[in-house]
Amino acid sequence: MKRLAYRSLVFLAFAAILIPASVAARDIAAIVSVDWLERNLSNPKLIVMDVRKVEEYREGHIPGAVNAYYGTWVTGKGYHTEVPREDDLFEAMGGIGIRNDSIVVVVGRMDVCQTQAECARVLCTLKYGGFDNVSMLDGGYEQWVRENKAVSTEIVKPKKSVYKAALRKEMLADKAYVVSRLGKAAFVDVREPALFTGKTKQVYEARAGHIPGAVNLPVSEVFTRSGTFKSRNELEAIAVKAVGSDRSREIVTYCDAGKCCPTWAFVLRDVLGYRNVRAYVGSFEEWSNEPGLPVSR
Repeated sequence: MKRLAYRSLVFLAFAAILIPASVAARDIAAIVSVDWLERNLSNPKLIVMDVRKVEEYREGHIPGAVNAYYGTWVTGKGYHTEVPREDDLFEAMGGIGIRNDSIVVVVGRMDVCQTQAECARVLCTLKYGGFDNVSMLDGGYEQWVRENKAVSTEIVKPKKSVYKAALRKEMLADKAYVVSRLGKAAFVDVREPALFTGKTKQVYEARAGHIPGAVNLPVSEVFTRSGTFKSRNELEAIAVKAVGSDRSREIVTYCDAGKCCPTWAFVLRDVLGYRNVRAYVGSFEEWSNEPGLPVSR
């Protein structure tokens, strides 16, 4: 009996090492369904965070949802987007009522690629801010309406709180880090194939192509035509083909200007369990504008 108890303790300790802290601390799935959200609307710890534009929110939203427009959660000049400064981020989180014991569901438009990316970008920003219990609504507001759920036009004023936590700086990669990991980490370019191959480029990219050694996993591969997430099995098959099945492998995602790369970072880390995933916020905008950095086509 003592030997069995000892083996159990060893197993639990080993499991605790294997399970990432962000996964172990979760009280909510990474992606929740419309039915789940409807059943849990009365939970006093739940915050439904609508990241659509204010005018869209006013036209109709999930009952009890607070409006926290996407622009609140990004900063930067021109096309480039970065996470807010620590104090600004914590103030914004507290401003919509987030507390350390809250449960947050991010809701947005999921009918086009750009707004799909906004939802994942906000979710990853909250996680960067040290907050674990945050999820995305599968299919977003459109799916809520398609399933004939209740809609409200009442403007909800959030109950402000004070939020503070340790930033998860390991979730992000800067240019120097990316340079140091060339040829070592797996780089995932989430842009569409024409941009990845260099057939075309964005106006703010000095050179066309991609970071050497990167694989192409477009954001569009994550979602179905209706804007819901593909099944876990489908997402896993896509990911394994690109970066392998080793959940400890170091992965860096990037896009054009920092907005879309968190989508695959979220799927790889929160849905599929890859434990060492970073998003390069400067992305190809920054990379292509540095003459000394290599670009492949």
